[in-house]
Amino acid sequence: MNILVLVPHSMTLPGTLPDGAELVSYRTAVDAVVALKAGSGPAVILSDGLRDSAEAVSFAIKSSGRSCIEVQSERWDGETESPLSAACRGVIAGFGVAGVTAAAALLLSGG
Repeated sequence: MNILVLVPHSMTLPGTLPDGAELVSYRTAVDAVVALKAGSGPAVILSDGLRDSAEAVSFAIKSSGRSCIEVQSERWDGETESPLSAACRGVIAGFGVAGVTAAAALLLSGG
């Protein structure tokens, strides 16, 4: 099983992703939407910088049928409404880019 891992083009991930994770960098929300619509497997999206486009990305996640985990590098109170968070199976927040690796590993384990 391949896991789509979407990260902003301006960010680099420390270390490596688990086997079976495919890294795709996006410059704009449109890039993220196109990547989400291109497949059907599980996905991880590092949502930093997508707040203004959350509705479009949320719609892409819902219409793709993908299981998706959102990663926010900053802390989240768990209550502030976000259409992107609502479209995902879960949210990992506050662990920086290390949350991306954890989310990919979780999806690869069947979680």
